Amino acid sequence: MTARRGSMVADEGAALILWRIAAGFVGGYALTSGFVALLGSVLPLAGMARGEAVSLAAMLALFVYVPACLLMFATRRPLRDGALLSAGAAATIALARAI
Repeated sequence: MTARRGSMVADEGAALILWRIAAGFVGGYALTSGFVALLGSVLPLAGMARGEAVSLAAMLALFVYVPACLLMFATRRPLRDGALLSAGAAATIALARAI
């Protein structure tokens, strides 16, 4: 039985493992902060009180941060998915600043 190369994290080099960790935690945090800022800006426009909107966005942030972190450890293409995670973070932050 032969093991497939590149199918496990243990087969990767140290640089790629560090990339997974950095992109997962830092990129996930950036995406989550953009999500909270965006939702905290949009919900008051829909009629919700600002404090309640920010509290709701902060509570829902768990459902963004955990999957973003897990994605980086479960993916077979960490460079592409890390770049997509960073692009999503930049987009949500830019949208939040635009509102």
